[in-house]
Amino acid sequence: MLSCFLLLSINFLMAQENSFIGFDYTTEVQSDFGGKYNWVNLMSLTAGLPSEKINHQWTNGNFHFDIISVFKTRKERIADDLMTFSNIEEDNLPVNPFVMGYTHRWEKFELFGGVRNVNNDYFITPYTSLFTNSSAGIFPTLSLNYPLANYPLSAMCVHLEYLPTEQIHLKSSLYNGIAHDPRQNVFRTFTVNPQNDGFFSITEFNVSQNKLGTGRYALGLTTRSNGVYAAWTEIEQTLYSTGEKEFGCIVHIGIASPKHCRYYYAVGSHFANLLTKHDRLGIYLNTTEVSGIRERTMEITWRFQIINSIAIQPTYHNLQTGNKTTNIGLIRILFSVGTDY
Repeated sequence: MLSCFLLLSINFLMAQENSFIGFDYTTEVQSDFGGKYNWVNLMSLTAGLPSEKINHQWTNGNFHFDIISVFKTRKERIADDLMTFSNIEEDNLPVNPFVMGYTHRWEKFELFGGVRNVNNDYFITPYTSLFTNSSAGIFPTLSLNYPLANYPLSAMCVHLEYLPTEQIHLKSSLYNGIAHDPRQNVFRTFTVNPQNDGFFSITEFNVSQNKLGTGRYALGLTTRSNGVYAAWTEIEQTLYSTGEKEFGCIVHIGIASPKHCRYYYAVGSHFANLLTKHDRLGIYLNTTEVSGIRERTMEITWRFQIINSIAIQPTYHNLQTGNKTTNIGLIRILFSVGTDY
């Protein structure tokens, strides 16, 4: 979801030595090839401020802010898919505090407190950041079962990361159990009410390696105060690389205790620099079942970096929901600018 600026946000939440301000804009036109169209827009204003800028003796800290806005022209979605083929499409949202908080770093630890969302830390990876299907990011075994802090919603959170080596990464988050909709009251995003909302925890252990190219292997677990859980595994592995051209694979598996959405699995492939030095081609096939209805989808997407700040991405989706098949085409344009100061 909103994967491009989320990857940027992840970098900002990690070590950031300079103050930063950036603007990201993603716009797409969708069609079902049968007369239905939609125009969807996502805007993000991001800023980072190291603690040293406030007091030179206050080191190893960083304040980070993301404010997002969502706008689309058609109220109803053009497809009735369960997993949502567009990871930026949401009901209109004038303004939302997506991330607001402070990170402090030690040699091998990072600790964050404030408003945050699951997308920033889990599921958005170098390969999956290409795709537009929502479930290529956060799995439906989480997003369809929990009222969690998932795009475009956020919630109060304490987030810890431990990096004992460059290859091993452990991270864990504890959230207010419900992410409240800012369309109703933007200040409810800052709610901390475990008595009424409960709590939501999520933990991931991942290992990366470079022996066969780039590789990432992750195991994750979520629990909620009412006892429901979800677990998942992610694999990303480069299979072939010449230094410029690259080919890799993706495997995703998720299970959950709620009966609403109990399982999810997917496979995909990722190609880089096929025609130019800055293009990425991806194919993603996934399956889930929601309340007894099985859905299978296929996405073929190709992103071309036109210049440093602008990319264009044509995408095709084939959606098989129960006995219904829908074909969707979209053109996405991504614009990103930022500066250190």
